[in-house]
Amino acid sequence: MIKKIFFLFCVLATIISCSIFKKERKDIIEQDKMANLMYDVLLAESYAESYLMKDTTLSKDSILKAEMDKVLKIYGITAKVFSESYLYYKKHPVQLETIMDSAHERAIRGRTDVFIRRSTPKRR
Repeated sequence: MIKKIFFLFCVLATIISCSIFKKERKDIIEQDKMANLMYDVLLAESYAESYLMKDTTLSKDSILKAEMDKVLKIYGITAKVFSESYLYYKKHPVQLETIMDSAHERAIRGRTDVFIRRSTPKRR
């Protein structure tokens, strides 16, 4: 009898956890899109810190928020969905590492392309 109750408990726990997992993933941005989004967010933050904050009296937070809003608008994502997705991936570090590695690789490819273009002599 105890074995049956334990088995039933395990089955119910599995069903409940799977349904919670699916509900939690409903509004989560997929990994590929999140990697591109993170790349653009980090690029926007870098741009804001390097160029916009030097010549302004606005606060750092307002400048960063404005740049973040521009990126999210391009992707058609609300700040709430981005925040929930980011928190989800923070709870799943293996997936977050994959996302950040993809964003990092995109940055390296972009930097390499720039160096190649600069070092290649122009033919006239």
